[in-house]
Parts: sequence; C-alpha cells; structure tokens
Amino acid sequence: MHAQRANDNAVTAASDAFGTVVGNQTIGLYSPTNARGFDPTQAQNVRIEGLYFDQQTSNSDPLLFASTDMRVGIAAQSYAFPSPSGIADLKLRTPGSSAALSTVLIRGPLEQYSAEIDTQYPLTSESLSVGLNVIASQDFDYQFAHTSARRGVSTVVRFKPTASAEFTPFFSYMHNFEHDLTPFVYADRVHPLPLFDEQRLPTQAWTRWGWNQSTGGLITKVALGGPWSLRAGLFTSLQQEAQNYDDLFLGVQPDGVASHVMDVPPARSARAYSGDLRIVRSSSAATYHSELTITARGRLTRRTYGGDSLSDLGPISIYGGGYLLPPALTFSPQSRDEVRQSGLGLNYGAVFDELATLNLGLLVTNYERKLQRAGLPLTDGRTRAVLPTASFTVKPFKPVTLYGSYTRGLEDSVTAPAEAINRGEPPPATPTWQVDGGVRISVRPQMQFLIGGFNIHKSYFGLDTVDRYTQIGSITARGLESSATWNGPGGLTVVAGGVWLQPRLTRDIPEQAGTGNIPVGPVPRTLSINVDYAPGYAKGLAATLKWTSLSARVETGDDLYRLPPLTTLNVGVRHEFKLFDRSFSARLDVDNVTNAAGLTINAIYVATSQLRRSYTFTFAADI
Repeated sequence: MHAQRANDNAVTAASDAFGTVVGNQTIGLYSPTNARGFDPTQAQNVRIEGLYFDQQTSNSDPLLFASTDMRVGIAAQSYAFPSPSGIADLKLRTPGSSAALSTVLIRGPLEQYSAEIDTQYPLTSESLSVGLNVIASQDFDYQFAHTSARRGVSTVVRFKPTASAEFTPFFSYMHNFEHDLTPFVYADRVHPLPLFDEQRLPTQAWTRWGWNQSTGGLITKVALGGPWSLRAGLFTSLQQEAQNYDDLFLGVQPDGVASHVMDVPPARSARAYSGDLRIVRSSSAATYHSELTITARGRLTRRTYGGDSLSDLGPISIYGGGYLLPPALTFSPQSRDEVRQSGLGLNYGAVFDELATLNLGLLVTNYERKLQRAGLPLTDGRTRAVLPTASFTVKPFKPVTLYGSYTRGLEDSVTAPAEAINRGEPPPATPTWQVDGGVRISVRPQMQFLIGGFNIHKSYFGLDTVDRYTQIGSITARGLESSATWNGPGGLTVVAGGVWLQPRLTRDIPEQAGTGNIPVGPVPRTLSINVDYAPGYAKGLAATLKWTSLSARVETGDDLYRLPPLTTLNVGVRHEFKLFDRSFSARLDVDNVTNAAGLTINAIYVATSQLRRSYTFTFAADI
C-alpha cells in the first residue's frame, strides 16, 4: 500500500548496498545518476516498472514514484534486456484496494520545508482505485539557489476490469522556480581547486531559473490466454525551461579568482515519447520455468538548445564579490536535435529449480539523429546496432551463487557543458559494452555477502583544442564492488558496501589540457555503511547511522592533482507510534555530524562543495 508513509525506510527495504530509494530516503553506493562511474539516467538506462523509458526531466518525480531499484551486478542477471552501466528501475505509487491517506512534513536541510499529501481511494471494491499526490516545497534546491519553490501534483489510476487485464495510467506535473542562483564553479583543468562553500559564493539577486516538468504514461498488463501474456508501456517526458540565468565561474585559480560569465539561454524544451511492448510466453515444469520475451521499443526525442546570450563580467573572487547590474541580453538562433530510435528484441530466460538461471537476449536497434545547428546545413546520422546479452547464475552449493554477464548497448552521454562553444548540444548515442561476474554467499537467511568484478567500455566526450565538446576517445572502467547485509531478529539492520574503480582513458584526438590517462569524475574508492537499529524493547524508538568515505580523486586533466579524501557521518533518531489506531513517525537526522569540508568534481569539471552540518526533521502520519 503505497499511500502509507510513516514506515518508509530505505535501509530495511534494501536487498543489497548498490542503491535503494524509498520515498525521500536514499542509500547505497549507486544512484540513478551514478553507477560504476557513469550516469545511468544520462545514458537512457531508466525504466518504469521494467519498461523502456526516455526521461528528459532533470530528475524523476518523487511524487509519482515510490521507490527506485538499481539493477547492477546480480540484480540484473534475470532482467530481460539489461544495459551497460546499470539500470534505474522506477516503481510507481500504484494505489491499492483500500482507502489510505498520508501526510509528510519536512523541515531541513538548511531553510527547506515541504508538505506532501499522499492519498489513494478505491472507487470500486477491486477493479478501480485512484492515487493522488500533492506537494508544496520551499527552498528545496538549496545546492543551486538561495531561494526556490516547488509545487507539484501527480495521479496514478489502477483499473482492473477483469482478472486477466490491468491498466495503469499516470501523470505528474511539477512547477519549479528559484532566484539568487548559486554560481557553477568550473575547474581550469590545470591547477588544484581552492576549497569553497557553495552557500557562501557571491550571488546576484536578479538571477533566476524557472522550469516545468511533466511525466505521463500508460502501463498495460494482459493475460492473453494459455502461456501468453502482454506487458506494454507508453510514456511521455517533458521539460520546459524559461529564459534562465547560468552564473558561471570559469577556470577558477588556486587563489579563488575566476572568469565571471553570465550565460542566459533563451526558453528551451526537451520532449520525449517512448514505448515498450513485450509479449511473453511462459512455460513451467516441476523443476523448470522459462520465459520467451519478444519486444518492440522506440523513442522520439526533440530538444532545443543554444542561442545563449553570453556576458563577460570580468574577474571575480569566489570568496566575495559586489553587486552587478544585469547585463544587456543578445540572443542568437537556437539549434534543434531530434532522435528517432527503434528496436526489436528477443530474450530467453530460464530458471532451473532455483539451482541455476540463464538469460540470452538479442536487441536490434536502429538509431537516427538529425541536428539542425543555427546557420549550418542539417546533419543526419544513422546507426544500426546489434546488441547481444547473456547472463547466468549457478549454485554449486546451497548458500553460494555464482553469476556472470555480458551486455552491449547504445547509450547517450552528458550534454555539452556551458564552457563549450556548442554548449547544451546532446552528443549522439555511441556503442558500449560491459562484462561482469561475482559470487553471492547467503550465510544465514538474514546475512548475505556479495563481491563482484566488472569491466565497462564507453565512448569518452570532452573539449577539444578549440573548445568544442566532441568524442575524444574511449574510457574503460575496471572495478570491484561488494555488498554485505544483515537483517537480524533483534531489530538491527546493516547495509554496507564498497566500490574500487580503475578508469582509464584512450584519446584519439587531443583534449584541452588533457594529458593524463585517468578521467576526471569517477571516484577510485567509495565505502558506505548504513545502520538501522530498532529494538523491540524500545517501544518504537530507533537510531540510524550512515557513514560514507570517498578516496582522493583526480581533479586536473594531467592527473597531477587530486582532491583530498572526504568522509561524512550522518546520524538520526526516530519514534514510530500509534495514536487512535493510526501510524505516526517523527524523525530527526543530522547530516555531516563532523562538519567535514570538501569538494567533489564531475566529468565536465564542475566542482561542488560538501554541505556542512545540517538538520532535517520529518513527521509522517498515516491517517
């Protein structure tokens, strides 16, 4: 029952340490924007209830989706049509067959506060139920603006006219607005970054950002008779941005001085239609179950970008600057990008008496991209890719499971950064491949260990010597990942894991300031420990702990300088209780208890600071 929110708990819901999102809580080594050193969302590796989805919004709607599972390693072995660099599988807030209403009130971090109402109601006893979510949030985007506001609504309908058919239409809309924007700090690729605090960067009160995002779709499940069934999804995703202000601090020097540029893009939009149709034939025997899946999928994506008004405001110190007048704006014609992609696939999966599994798949993808750059002829690129996948698990002993897989894909990459002359331009999809394998050991029903290795190969995009964002070469990431979980009867749950990553670059053309062979962005070592302790004798009281450690990571294109290691500790307490036979919970979380200071940097050299010690109070009621 998704409308019940008082007991939301990402730690107890997690089956491994590789990434779990439940409501407003996120834990694990990976997320929809970071898995094995890459970005699954940017790569178009997002699914809704397992079905192919092209997400164009800046994030997935927290009102529409109750949870997210990261499909990497063994979690992807029985998954039909997996993708390299992981899959973020979104789960809808599908309403149940009984009435329910929950409210969630949040104060923090910093000045953020929000109110959310999550409700579901059965219009008929079993066949038709409706879920509705609304949210109002203030100062939610504290990492990017001093003042922000969000208003959103979503609805999910579950219609089951017969025992063999179910239809789930859904829609969400969110309006977002912010002003007094925090500048984007770009490293100069040569010198080490100075330490800074984003909350204290000099800002201009007249800068603003506004955007609307909507997601809609219909999921259909039909038993066709006999061994045949059908699952289908048709989705739309839209992001509309107003005339916004990107405050850029480019090429920051060790003394904190940067080039101050105001980048104002005109209004722009990104819309995608995507769909996935699967026909499944199931077959079972006493010790055997198999599924043959035939799929047809596709997407149509249209985006506008470019035409920005650029104003050079001179040098500035990231530690302080005066008020500036808004610059005069001069726009140029925009560019347009259109992608049409279709695929036909076949996947065979078999389970042998819980002793072994086997998955073999083949997806033939046709990709066409039309790019209309302002003032230049239309370019039209076409690609056909044959994408095989193979995976297996086997149990040589009852508590031991071995797994392995090989996957090929055709994936998108990060759009061109603001410092590029083709800023905002989406790169074409490029081939990728991945091989992984490992072992899972279940010592007891409540204790599980996993260790695996992987090797991923993708195209690498960066700035060439004339500042054009283009394909520079390729990147290979080898690594080890581990997970340990304990869910004991005494109320103690532990989810811990680590990733050891070794990314390497091969350049085919020169990159601006790029002479090293280690890419900027991926973290060589990440450790995470999450603990939830709720002993029965404590009468609803519980404690939580989250410890995260990042190793030193490269911050310049020549590999000479590294950001220092960064370790943070979050702790929390909560009280779950009943009142008038209704469930309530009150939770206080203290993030970054030790007030650790540090920086992170992404693949396009944008640096962000670690949020200093902050407090969040959450109150949830199932009314």
